[in-house]
Amino acid sequence: MKNLLKKKWLITLLSVGIFISTFGAEAEKKPEEKKETPKVEKTGFLSNIRQLKELSDIMDVINQNYVGDKPIDKKLLMQGALKGMVESLEDPHSNYFTSEELKDFQEDIKGKYVGVGMVVQKRPNEALTVVSPIEDSPAYKAGMKPKDKIIAIDGQPTYKLTSEECVKKLKGKENTTVKVTVIRDGVKDPKDIEIKRAVVELKYVKSRMVDTKNKIGYLRLTQFGENVYPDVAKALEGLQAQGMKALIFDVRSNPGGALDQAVKITSMFIKDGKIVSVKSKDGEEKVSNREGKFYGDFPLVVLVNGGSASASEILAGAIKDDKRGILIGEKTFGKGSVQTLVGLPDGDGIKLTIAKYYTPSGVCIHGVGIEPDVKVEEKDGYMLFDSMVTNIDEKQSKENKKEIIKEIKGEKEAEEFEKHKDIQLDTAIGILKGILLNKK
Repeated sequence: MKNLLKKKWLITLLSVGIFISTFGAEAEKKPEEKKETPKVEKTGFLSNIRQLKELSDIMDVINQNYVGDKPIDKKLLMQGALKGMVESLEDPHSNYFTSEELKDFQEDIKGKYVGVGMVVQKRPNEALTVVSPIEDSPAYKAGMKPKDKIIAIDGQPTYKLTSEECVKKLKGKENTTVKVTVIRDGVKDPKDIEIKRAVVELKYVKSRMVDTKNKIGYLRLTQFGENVYPDVAKALEGLQAQGMKALIFDVRSNPGGALDQAVKITSMFIKDGKIVSVKSKDGEEKVSNREGKFYGDFPLVVLVNGGSASASEILAGAIKDDKRGILIGEKTFGKGSVQTLVGLPDGDGIKLTIAKYYTPSGVCIHGVGIEPDVKVEEKDGYMLFDSMVTNIDEKQSKENKKEIIKEIKGEKEAEEFEKHKDIQLDTAIGILKGILLNKK
């Protein structure tokens, strides 16, 4: 496997996240000890030939004897075998991807794709509904609006299509066009809108001043995307330019992302020392110390919940171990493993767990999670945020969610959703107010 990892391109993941490293170092021995040759499992084609022959024999049996409506495709058979091989590990974070699935996964990490730029929603036997166009995207510039019903894409009705099939049709090559047929509230007849596909950039950062009197800033990060650090730095610098005296950093329901981004972003708040360490199968440890600009020792609260995982837990663990800030909310998810993405020659890929990470104090939180310093439970059970994408109309997104709750649960629950107070955020503001008051 090591040879394969060296030959293929690697990206490093935590959750959705990525980790690039070469493992392997000799253990230190005492002079009097007899040097033992470590046991190394054989790798390569010849070492696996018996199992490969069995796989080939099964493919021949299927090819020669199977009777059914679906034609036999050897590539699909092999993809099924590879998928089953990875699934046999019983590791939810190790996956086999077809080339299309791999492309979608990489787009999510990079935060860029070629398409029209809309957050959409699809229910069975209904038209595709626009939740919100992404700001400055082709769909946004073409005049698409929230609640637009797309009844056809390039002439094909959307009612019988799945959400995935609709999205696939909207994506395509850059500078090509797609025609959507739209029904809009208040407009009598359907309207055809042509949209030229372009590179759409997704944003994962949102910031504002939540308390202008006390100068308490709020910064939400929904995912540790491949190059999200500059956006976080820009948002924090913007708050500091407004005279920020304390910060609430929100990583609730943030599933993770790139390890290097977790280290860079955590380093913004920690002046010295270790951020995280990673240990591979052979016990080799790689330590990541803080790096880059330190943004000050202002009072800090980090909001976490059960959806805060992986890279979010690296940040939360380092902040807690360093006593740099206060964690408020609920216990984090508990994902302390590291994955690497291996590209295969035919364009498919494997995401494989290759290591576990440890907080600065040496704790592996895998399957355990991190307890907040101040526990505040969100008992209503619904997500405060609908989408990881922040460059959309969040007000309209919330209104759309209200309508869904009304349809599924009823008018009363929908009204409660609209009136709902973010008690975790309110608690954070109250604690920071007290800290700032005591500093005067």
